Amino acid sequence: MDEPFKRIDVGDNAVWITQSNEVENLLKRREIAFDVTKGKLVDSGGNVETAMQTAEAFGRGLFEDLIKNESNQWTMENLIKPVAANIFNPMGTVATFTELTDDKARSLIFSCRLHEESDDPNIASLFTYGYLRGILLSVFPNGELLMGSTIAEGAPMIEFTFKANASDDDKFERERIKNNFIYSTKKIEE
Repeated sequence: MDEPFKRIDVGDNAVWITQSNEVENLLKRREIAFDVTKGKLVDSGGNVETAMQTAEAFGRGLFEDLIKNESNQWTMENLIKPVAANIFNPMGTVATFTELTDDKARSLIFSCRLHEESDDPNIASLFTYGYLRGILLSVFPNGELLMGSTIAEGAPMIEFTFKANASDDDKFERERIKNNFIYSTKKIEE
C-alpha cells in the first residue's frame, strides 16, 4: 500500500497528514457498524455506554482484520501508520498528526466522511471515538484515547490524543467523554 502519510516540515517540527483514497468494502462495513451502533443507542433508550461498547467492538474487529499482522513490536507509530493506511484513508478520513512518538500520538481529524454524510453528528463522533479507542486498546490495553473536541454540532475537527500508557487521570477520560455524549444525546431529544 502507498505511504499513509505526507510529511510537511514546519519550522523545527514535522506534521504528518493522512492521504485520502476510497475502499468501498470498508465503507460498507463502517456503514453497517454505524447503523448497528445507532440502533443500539435507540433500543437502549439512549444508553451511551452500550453504543460506545458496540463501536469499540467494531474497532477491535478492524484491528484484528486489518492491522494485527503489521508489527511484532508495537509502538504508537507502528500503530498509527497502519491505522492511517488501512482505516483512515479508505474511509475518507483526513488527519494531521502533530505529535508522533513511541508512546503518544496527537491528531486533528479535520475531514471525516462519516461526519460529513451523517444526519447525526453527535452519534458519528461517539462512534468514531469508540472504534478508535477499540483499536488503541487492542494494542495498548493500559492506554487511553483522549478527545479534546468533536465535529458534532458544526465544530471543525476532532482532536485525539492516543496514549500507550494512560495515567490515572487519563483513565477517567472515557467517563468524561461518555457524560458529554449523554448530554449531547439528551440535547438532541429535546
